[in-house]
Amino acid sequence: MSDTSSHARIRIALARFCVAHDIDFEALYAALGIDATQADAEALSHMAGVLDGMSIAARRIAEHGIEDWAKDR
Repeated sequence: MSDTSSHARIRIALARFCVAHDIDFEALYAALGIDATQADAEALSHMAGVLDGMSIAARRIAEHGIEDWAKDR
């Protein structure tokens, strides 16, 4: 078994961190020096999908807590 976290687990951990520290994902990308205007269309589309998913997870974690965020309502 690998010691490396799955991409999904990393995204959830990052979403939790951002919620705990009130960090906006767009501000995070800017702080990392990521310029979406310079990315190719396919990469930008993928990043947008990942950001949307992380934003939804972060919002639901903030609203429902880490234990209940993924439950259907």
